[in-house]
Amino acid sequence: LRATVDLGQIHLAAVTTETGKSLVVSGRGIRTLKQQRNKIAGQIAKKQIRCSKGSRRWKKLQRAKRKMYSRTKRRVRDQRHKATSQVIDFCKQEGITNLYVGNPEGVQRKDSGHHQNQRMSQWEFGKDISYLEHKAKKMGIACFNGSERGTSSHCPQCDHKQKVKGRLWQCRRCNLVLHRDIVGSVN
Repeated sequence: LRATVDLGQIHLAAVTTETGKSLVVSGRGIRTLKQQRNKIAGQIAKKQIRCSKGSRRWKKLQRAKRKMYSRTKRRVRDQRHKATSQVIDFCKQEGITNLYVGNPEGVQRKDSGHHQNQRMSQWEFGKDISYLEHKAKKMGIACFNGSERGTSSHCPQCDHKQKVKGRLWQCRRCNLVLHRDIVGSVN
């Protein structure tokens, strides 16, 4: 039995099996932690600019920044482990032997504006892939990965191509309605 995984930021992983069962794992927690880290780092940097580099105040702020970065790193790692474990547990429960993970590398290169570019540059999908591969191997599931280019824009039923808008994907030709990330994992 095979399953496919579509990686994302808002939904860390969308898994679909050959039998038609699917699972969507949220990634909003990780995104929130990174957004919070960026905001606090900006506030600290604003305060550090007013200090002379190397002063006691500057060093105190630098320590606070390092502490905040390491705390966020641990919390993100914990969330990532929990999410990938959820995917692998689902696969084990469904009796999956082969897991195909899409690599969204091309999405990161597209210029999407200041805020989205920051999110994209901080998206660590490589870690998601390696965690999934490691955990799948541990459970005896063969793991493969490849490009997922164009998977979210084609209808899995009639192969009609259209631009994706919103979380729900509705085909204009055959009226199929699915979650956008499930469409990506099915394709």
